[in-house]
Amino acid sequence: GQGGATEQSGHAASGPFASLADHSQSDASTPSQEALQAFAKKFKLLRIQMGLTQMEVGQQLEVYGMPFSQTTICRFEAQKLSKNNCINIHKVLQKWMRSVNSSSSKQPVPTKSKVAVKRRKKRTTIDATRLGQLEAYFARQPKPSAADIAKLDDSLQLGKEVIRVWFCNRRQKHRRSA
Repeated sequence: GQGGATEQSGHAASGPFASLADHSQSDASTPSQEALQAFAKKFKLLRIQMGLTQMEVGQQLEVYGMPFSQTTICRFEAQKLSKNNCINIHKVLQKWMRSVNSSSSKQPVPTKSKVAVKRRKKRTTIDATRLGQLEAYFARQPKPSAADIAKLDDSLQLGKEVIRVWFCNRRQKHRRSA
């Protein structure tokens, strides 16, 4: 039909889906949009039950020759990818889910490489008293020296890096509001 020409942009042969580009849309096994949405929900539930991050699942997919970024997994779960990309990642995730479900334990599927997963640092919260002290210092000196940051750290006990980042963020906030 007429709608099919606009869906095929010619870009399917590049990027993370390149090896899956051969699959045609008219294939009888192509899942519907509703089936993809239901699968995405089922996948997300399993991933969360297993205690895996989107990044960890993406790395595990390397076993199937297709490592995916955390962003791609997130967009698949939210169904924010094109239909063709959803169909292609669906095929890889189906294989992953089958292998996870067939293993007797809830252990993650091993990846080819033993890449250490970098965990993000927990978000720092600064209580109102310390925040007031930082704001008062910022009003006097918005760009403290390393020695000033060390002195602030001695009194506030937040860590030099936390204080340095707070001042960077606060200066940015000041520039946006100016």
